[in-house]
Amino acid sequence: MVNNRRGVVEGLPSPSTIKVHVRMCSELLNLVVRVSEIIPEIEEARPRASGMEALCSLNNGVDKAKSLLQHCAESSILYLSLTGDAILSRCNKLKNLLEHSLGLILNMVPLVLAAKISGIIIAIRNAVFYLEPNEEEAGKVLNELVHRYGSSNDSKEEFALSSIRFVCSRLHISSKRDLAIERRSIRKLVDKSGEAERSKRKILLLFLSILDKYRTIVGE
Repeated sequence: MVNNRRGVVEGLPSPSTIKVHVRMCSELLNLVVRVSEIIPEIEEARPRASGMEALCSLNNGVDKAKSLLQHCAESSILYLSLTGDAILSRCNKLKNLLEHSLGLILNMVPLVLAAKISGIIIAIRNAVFYLEPNEEEAGKVLNELVHRYGSSNDSKEEFALSSIRFVCSRLHISSKRDLAIERRSIRKLVDKSGEAERSKRKILLLFLSILDKYRTIVGE
């Protein structure tokens, strides 16, 4: 359904380009499409001032959701997995924002439109976001890997080898091509990172260094 209707909404990535958190992103993508489809009808109904404020909030939520989806399509698989909990939190916050904004508009539009909005609100309430087991496992291992490299642990090199094998198997980085794409994605993130993102940049450079060092094991 998303694939058939995604074309009417600008700024959405194709579901096939989502690298990690595919189920979560598909759920969010579906909500964005449904909300985006109803926005022109809400604008045409011209709700009163408070309704227009809620409409602005709704548009803001849609834009933030698009940005998150684009991030999950373009970012590094390893970094997306490391930050899985943060992405989960963002999905739930966006869900609440969309539901709240539509709820404020509900009683300010004609009954026929209100009925459509009610259906979308129900769909939003029924949406459930969670990390898949393989994503959660990979995220925990990557967090431990980052922690060990931040300490003076003598076993960190051995742990890095076993970790990268485990993570690559869980996240389907299974060929030289997959590895090349991942390394390129990390480099793009490094280039985009600013002075205020030193911690992020440090983690990305760590991942790049580990992948370079252990790239011969990918696909074994």
